[in-house]
Amino acid sequence: STFVGRKVAILFAEGSDKASIDKLVRQIEKAGGTPFLVAPKIGPIPVKGGALKADGQLAGSPSVLFDAVASIVMPDQASKLAADSACVQWFMDAYAHCKTIAHCEGTKVILQRCGIEPDEGVVPIEALVQTGIARHWAREPKVRDLA
Repeated sequence: STFVGRKVAILFAEGSDKASIDKLVRQIEKAGGTPFLVAPKIGPIPVKGGALKADGQLAGSPSVLFDAVASIVMPDQASKLAADSACVQWFMDAYAHCKTIAHCEGTKVILQRCGIEPDEGVVPIEALVQTGIARHWAREPKVRDLA
């Protein structure tokens, strides 16, 4: 479950914690991966501790393009994103493709909206590097009929 040559999407929105995002970016880079910032819109977004510019827009950066996904969003933004079809699809696809999904506390409202339950690949943001980039095949019977 090496990060070398792998791309990890980090979803953020207005008000997200820049220090947490910067820390995660450094961890992914140190592990040999490439972080890719995704947000609901393009352009500088005000976040706690400054501003951040996304590498891609949520609606145009489907999770299928990434080897793993992470999310650092505040509860108020998470509630808005939980009603956004592009966001719901982003998480549901990552889950259906058995990818690692790392999330902050705020993101839980989105995961609940998507019916995504914690498993060995749906982990707190702090556990992303430890969990690694892997396919979590034990999830497969939950997401497709294998008969």
